[in-house]
Amino acid sequence: MVRAITFDAFGTVIDEGQDVLIGIAREICQAHRPSLRPDALLATWDRYLYSGADSEPFRTLSELTQESLGKAFRDHRIEADPRPYVESLESLWRQATAFPEVPRVLEELDGVPRAIVSDADHAFLEGILKSNRLRFDAVITSESVRAYKPRPQIFQAALKVLRASPAEVVHVGDSLNEDVAGASRLGMRTIWVNRADLHRTAADPKPDAEVRDLAGLPDTIEGVLDQASTALENPKERRPRPSAYRVK
Repeated sequence: MVRAITFDAFGTVIDEGQDVLIGIAREICQAHRPSLRPDALLATWDRYLYSGADSEPFRTLSELTQESLGKAFRDHRIEADPRPYVESLESLWRQATAFPEVPRVLEELDGVPRAIVSDADHAFLEGILKSNRLRFDAVITSESVRAYKPRPQIFQAALKVLRASPAEVVHVGDSLNEDVAGASRLGMRTIWVNRADLHRTAADPKPDAEVRDLAGLPDTIEGVLDQASTALENPKERRPRPSAYRVK
């Protein structure tokens, strides 16, 4: 097996509910702008949220969520306080549950050090993990590191706590940009969790493996390591990258 595994949280380990965000957007539109499509409001909200994550000074995810929704309100001429809607969203997310296969997979991987690496506020995420009885050796959040994925600091913090080099760790996540690109730049192997069956284009970051869920993760990790060994043995067939190694 690998020396250690890092996991994204939401969309990978935790199911935050695909309909939660659109439900909040629908509630806002019905109350303040019935002519506005909820998906249009959500798209504007998302755009400001992601751009805010790259700006300074650092803001927590809760702060960014409220700020970005306020900007979306301004763009769509909605005169309302975003705070109650953000509080409602966070309340719903606190009820999030692990995907069905997760407890069994983590049990199968027991003994391999593992960490969560998530764009989340620390106490918020720890509460969700605790309510789902999910154990990780470390929980690394954007709030604790004061940096969002795909910036290297958040992955480097996990590597430091796990006492492992990038070549010894596989990162598992559902975002090509935040998870796959961010971890790959440090030399970590990556597994993309594509639950929505999205199409990856040639321009997108390329993971070492792709899965629909975590059910077969232990075998997938072994396959990734076999690819690494083959690449090192046949350097002309594939550009060499740092290989992870198995431990007894």
